[in-house]
Amino acid sequence: MKNRIISLFFLLTLFVGINTSAQKVTVDMNVFQPLPEVSFAAFLTNPFLENTPRILQVIMNPQGEEVIVVGSVQWRKVGGGAFTELLSFSTMPFKSRNFYNDDFSSIDGIEIDHNESNEDLLQESFKKGKPTGTYKIVIKVITTKTGESDEEFADIDFLNPSQTLSIIEPRVGDRLDVAGILLTWTDVTGVTDFYVKANTRSSKFESLEEALQKGNPLVDENVGIRRSVNLREILKRELVGGEEVVVQIRAVIPGPGGPTILYSDIVNFNIRGTSTQVVDKGVKEFETLIVQVMDDMKRNGGDDDAYDRLQQLLLDIQNGNISFDDIKIRFDSGKQLTYAEFQEILEYLRRNPDLLTSLLFEAK
Repeated sequence: MKNRIISLFFLLTLFVGINTSAQKVTVDMNVFQPLPEVSFAAFLTNPFLENTPRILQVIMNPQGEEVIVVGSVQWRKVGGGAFTELLSFSTMPFKSRNFYNDDFSSIDGIEIDHNESNEDLLQESFKKGKPTGTYKIVIKVITTKTGESDEEFADIDFLNPSQTLSIIEPRVGDRLDVAGILLTWTDVTGVTDFYVKANTRSSKFESLEEALQKGNPLVDENVGIRRSVNLREILKRELVGGEEVVVQIRAVIPGPGGPTILYSDIVNFNIRGTSTQVVDKGVKEFETLIVQVMDDMKRNGGDDDAYDRLQQLLLDIQNGNISFDDIKIRFDSGKQLTYAEFQEILEYLRRNPDLLTSLLFEAK
């Protein structure tokens, strides 16, 4: 009888031991949101391998149990429909632990046993080189000794198939009042900060990029997550009528591997009207220039008709019959100068008067 009791106790102990030595392993998944398109696109081209962008962490409990992980990435097109499988994988058995998606095939031992991908469907899920629609990442952990499993999934949306950063207004070539320059731009998923940078362009020979990056910018300001701002509210210095302005928006998207920076195109526009003080200075310089040419014509015996027309132009300006806005300055090619360009030329000629050989004008 005693032996039977000992045997029964042994069997119970063995039974309990078998059922407690292998526990069900549960799984949680942490996707690092917001997730930039660039990171996710790189992840899809080489998922669950070293050197892949780190976009998620798998958390297991308890740790140290032998498990197999099975995973897949599924896709649903923009506008709805069922999910379809883009790729899938399963691992070799390993001891349960926390890991990142780029820990697979690493030297400490999570090895891929099997993987498949639908290349045609992967290409279809990208438009303009970017992921589109909704992606579902599914992770299932199977405890090898019990066969029990636990599953976790996460949905990642890229609903804008052409997600780029672009300025909506102003538009290239707009003429705007100093007090009414409204900047608006498109939204981008995951942005934590938008920056506005603006500067004046002093010459057509200066590229938009050169104008934007030169010293003493009009604006270089973090406006948070706003997507609209009145330029006058964030100016570091006053605008002048006739100036050409260039502006660019940049967006910062944080990520586990560091921030992603997106840039809009540079938009250039003009300031309507003129500042009284600057115009008065310009008018005086223009009058001086006309007088200088008239003096040269007298000394050198120039065309009397041209001299008379210049004299009448000078009188009309001095008497207020012609405003500076009525005067159009053009190159020989017919291209019209902006006020800012004309100011530069006047200043240059004032410093180098010998370079001026003739002045022609046509009354309208």
